[in-house]
Amino acid sequence: MLAIVMCGGRGSRLGFVEKPMISVGGKRLVEGVMEELELAGLETVFVTSPFTPETERFLREMGLEVFRADGGGYMHDLRQAVFEYRILEPVLNVNSDLYFRERGIILRFLRAYLTSSSPAMSAVFPSGRRVGINAFDPALGEQREEKFIIEESRVINIDTPGDLERLRDGRVL
Repeated sequence: MLAIVMCGGRGSRLGFVEKPMISVGGKRLVEGVMEELELAGLETVFVTSPFTPETERFLREMGLEVFRADGGGYMHDLRQAVFEYRILEPVLNVNSDLYFRERGIILRFLRAYLTSSSPAMSAVFPSGRRVGINAFDPALGEQREEKFIIEESRVINIDTPGDLERLRDGRVL
């Protein structure tokens, strides 16, 4: 299964900072996502945009597969990558602004998806808010999705300055 990591957002809620490059504990957020995907043994494509040149440069210098979308928005850029890579089988897509407090979350998500009868799965917090980890089959178009519940203390989606501040202070979000 291919993993697509979305790295092209504007970061507007964080003052237009490239969120994948935010460092927490000496490690960039995108590096933590990389480690999770390596643990799961997935081939990965990183989708950047004109809004994330530093992220793109960092990923290319590491020798990773990078696709530069045109920056039309999350779903637009994801569809653009699926089309460009001619993906016609299930794919995992992950946000690059996640901080994993424990290892193996993506692996557990994948196991649940691969044993499910649903063509799509989305990780959500108990509140219903999306985590930023999804699997779907692009060949099937619109799909009913199963929910995979993850406790908010295990993975943190960095959306706001407050999220980042609480993470850096060591407080559970």
